[in-house]
Amino acid sequence: MFRGYRFEHPRNETVVEVGGWSYLWAGLFGAFYVWQKGFGKLFLRAFAINLAYGLFFAGFFFGTLTFIGSALQWYGLQLVVIPILILAQGATMLRMIRDAYRRRGWMVRQG
Repeated sequence: MFRGYRFEHPRNETVVEVGGWSYLWAGLFGAFYVWQKGFGKLFLRAFAINLAYGLFFAGFFFGTLTFIGSALQWYGLQLVVIPILILAQGATMLRMIRDAYRRRGWMVRQG
């Protein structure tokens, strides 16, 4: 799941590499990571996805707060779910970047 990508331009041989740590950075910064990679047109779509993940997290955070009686169990659940959501959002953002490079005609290889 945490394989990087290597994007190669077919004409001028420009290479852009996205490594395994990119999942973390894309998960933390979301739409801004997509924008930084040069896909400003995808920013609003990526931002909408960020909002959806944020709303899911807020609902899960406060929903479990009301149902789980023990604070230790609640903290343990949050310690498991928060990294999973960050990495899921990162995988979604990298998938958007990969597909955008493909639409531009770049060759995509798994690194």
